[in-house]
Amino acid sequence: MKKRLIAAAILGSLFGVAHADEGDSVTLYGILDVAVGVVEHSANASPLFPPTVNPVTKVSTKFNQPVYGMFNGGISDSRWGIRGTENLGGGMHAFFDLESGIDVQSGALNNAAGAVAGANNTVAGASALSGQLFNRGAYVGLKQDGFGSVSFGRSTTLGFDAIAAYDPLFSAQLFSPIGFSGSYSAGGITEGSRQDNNIKYVNHLGPVNVGLSYSLGGVAGNFGEGSTFGANVGYEANNFGIQATYYQARDEVHSGALVGANAVGSTLIGTNVGTLTLDNDQDFMVAAKYSFGGATIRGGFEHYELKAPTDPAATDATTDYFGYSGKLTNTVNPTKTNLYFVGGDYTFTPTFDVAAGFYDTQTMQSTGVAGGNQLQYSLLADYHFSHRTDVYLGYMFSKYNGAAFVGYEPTNYIVAAGMRILF
Repeated sequence: MKKRLIAAAILGSLFGVAHADEGDSVTLYGILDVAVGVVEHSANASPLFPPTVNPVTKVSTKFNQPVYGMFNGGISDSRWGIRGTENLGGGMHAFFDLESGIDVQSGALNNAAGAVAGANNTVAGASALSGQLFNRGAYVGLKQDGFGSVSFGRSTTLGFDAIAAYDPLFSAQLFSPIGFSGSYSAGGITEGSRQDNNIKYVNHLGPVNVGLSYSLGGVAGNFGEGSTFGANVGYEANNFGIQATYYQARDEVHSGALVGANAVGSTLIGTNVGTLTLDNDQDFMVAAKYSFGGATIRGGFEHYELKAPTDPAATDATTDYFGYSGKLTNTVNPTKTNLYFVGGDYTFTPTFDVAAGFYDTQTMQSTGVAGGNQLQYSLLADYHFSHRTDVYLGYMFSKYNGAAFVGYEPTNYIVAAGMRILF
């Protein structure tokens, strides 16, 4: 007990000092979001995978049974963080943020890579949230009034930032395919959605916003290998907003694991995440929104390509994947994907909101790549007891069409109700 009191006193004194100077602050914050529901077709729920289950991507016909359970982050991935700012004078501020994603139902860190390498017959998928202590962000920076801000460290891509504001379902982790942790290139929550070694600049010039980012690969003798570049320009005023983003990555490593990939008999156990692909990524997105009365309409288009890497891996090469090992294969046949999304929400009262969205993800048929599309229809009702506590009910139905989905379940759905607390 004495040690706990001493620790509390130390923390209290730190936070007290941080708030002593005008314009300076250190804030402990977070979101705890957990839901109970059912997925029509799924492998077993994972205590490590950020959304616990996968209601978005194709599911093998081996997993034709429903899964009832408690799922992490129906709307928002659960997290905690510490952020702070210091007034340096003359309109200059220093800032930092450390943010860690957690699975509330298990108490574990978000660890998609650990789910891929985990027990047989368990949900797995790609994500940037893969066991790091501060997997959601870790950066420091400077901000000058009128000149914008620049940050250094692990931070989100500009495309991901735009999706968070322009997705009809508010990037809901279990009810939006864009918000789901595992797909949609750098516009979604893949390995590329958060970049290590990232330099990120953003600024607002009246109603116009601009952004640039570059992440350093850190490879000896090859400056560009493993690097990324991003750009963003947008306009928001008079109830209207529009954003355009661009992203490219050189020699990015991706996990090909899908729901049920680590089925009975799989070798993805212990520290092995199986086969990984090495490729160059290219992503473009434009999204818009318009508000009138209590309604907001949102929609957009994203095109992304996964192409052959600039620096191919050697035959039978292995690599580190968030602390696990995998065998690298080079992408040979480019994959091109188009995503169309539209929808919006209506605020019936200051405490009750309903959102609906439609998503059409089209994989273009080409040499060595089977074509097809998946359709998602989503609905989310959200009631706020206060500005910090809300409850929700969500539903998403998925329909899969084309050669890319032969041998997989033709449909899937999720229904879940949950509670979210912000602090």
